[in-house]
Amino acid sequence: MQTSLFRRQWTTVDYVLIVVTAALYAVAIIMLANIKLIPSVPIRPANALQPVFGMLFGLPGCIGLAFGNMVSDLLTGGAPPHAVAVGFFSNFLGGFIGFLTVSHPALKTKRSFLQYFVFVVLISSAVVACAILVNVALGLTPMAIASLFIPTVFLNQAISTAILGPILLKLLYPFVKRSGLYRGRPLQEYSYLGPESRIAQ
Repeated sequence: MQTSLFRRQWTTVDYVLIVVTAALYAVAIIMLANIKLIPSVPIRPANALQPVFGMLFGLPGCIGLAFGNMVSDLLTGGAPPHAVAVGFFSNFLGGFIGFLTVSHPALKTKRSFLQYFVFVVLISSAVVACAILVNVALGLTPMAIASLFIPTVFLNQAISTAILGPILLKLLYPFVKRSGLYRGRPLQEYSYLGPESRIAQ
């Protein structure tokens, strides 16, 4: 099944999805940048769009996330080139991990719900947070700064994707499916213990 995810022929709609998701993500990051869930713990609600765009729009959504984050970095300024580059790839992975690992985008099954919290909330958040270690290895970012940066980014990612991600997926999936814009995994339904025979809608 994994190889079939990448064999679909792209159309004009896919390229439009890249542009639209990039624009939406960039605007969301900039507009919601200063929201805090609790005092002293900043949160970036726009991070919840990473699994949403990845799981609903597949590779076009993941690419849109990468470019959207880059656009927001360039527009807001202050981020050095190496941080922009790491942000580009980490945001792509933030969408791609959910696209690759969660079996149903609306989290309709126990299996997909468990997959979401293991692979998206925990593993994807850790991957995004630890992406700065690439710059540490290249000597571009001091380890002292990275050690402060990683927990904050992990919290931002985990809280946003855990709370807002499932809500957005359940709300947006029916519209995306009906409109023919769905580019995620094939909609085979899974039970907690294994695959079932019918197709999930």
